[in-house]
This record gives sequence, structure tokens and C-alpha cells, in this order.
Amino acid sequence: MTKNKVTSFCDQIMERLHLNTRSILKWYSIILFVAPLLYWGLLEFRLVMTQVSFVNMLHKHPAMAVSVIIAITDFLLGYYCWIKKDEIVNNRTRLRTFWILQCFCQLLVGNIICFLLSIFGLRALPSSKVKSTTVSYFKVTIIISTLLYALCILLLGLIGLQGLRG
Repeated sequence: MTKNKVTSFCDQIMERLHLNTRSILKWYSIILFVAPLLYWGLLEFRLVMTQVSFVNMLHKHPAMAVSVIIAITDFLLGYYCWIKKDEIVNNRTRLRTFWILQCFCQLLVGNIICFLLSIFGLRALPSSKVKSTTVSYFKVTIIISTLLYALCILLLGLIGLQGLRG
């Protein structure tokens, strides 16, 4: 596929779903906020059905511990995006940084839906130049979530290597 076909396909999807910058960020926030809650419900169901404590389950399944860290990070990021969505959307530089980092991070942790939404978010960016303002809180939030995602990838790799060793 050529680049023009891919961008045309993305644009068609965005047009059919009536996605703009604000609506993409809204759906992204909702997914990041609700998916960890559903995951927590699944964990609770599994705990009740197996009659095992949460700590014992995490000791038996270290990959699940990493998934819990990812879920907590997603939940906090979704909450932050929901609260600060107007500030994020109104600053093109902030929004571009956010979508690029989220595209990278969500692809690494395997969250394909949020990865696609971040791609759509990059495509929906307005082309006009906007002066950037102070983005310290935003940068701290993004840096912390990126570091947590990187830590989770490192932990998953270590778990995989440990599993190969036997």
C-alpha cells in the first residue's frame, strides 16, 4: 500500500465516523478510563472463581502484575485527559506531543484501539500554527506515563526471558 492510500483510508474512516480532534480525545479518554475498570472487574471475577488472594495471583502470574500496572496507568491517563481535554485540544504543540507519545506507548503495550485512535488524532491535527504555552503539568504526566509503559515493557521482557530459562 502506498502512503496516499493509507492516509486516504484513515481520512475516510474519520469522515464516516465524524471524528475530529475533540471527539477523538473524548473517545480516547473514555476507553482509557473504562477499560481498566472492566479489567479490574475481570480480575475480581477470577479471584472469586478461583478463591485465590490477589497477592497470590500476582505471584503466580507476573505478567498479570504488569497488566495491572498498565491498567492503572491507563486509568490515570484517561482521567487526566478527561479533566484537561480543553487545555490539551487548544494547544497544537501539546496535542501533537501527546498523540505521538501515545501512539508509541499504546503500540508497545498492545492496546490496538488506542493506537488507532492516536493515529487518527495525529491525522486530525489542525494545520495552523498555534503559539505554545507552559505545558509543565502536561509534560510531567506524559513523561511519567511513558516511563511506566516502558517499565512494563521491560518487565514483560524479563518475565519472558525467565520463562525461556525454565
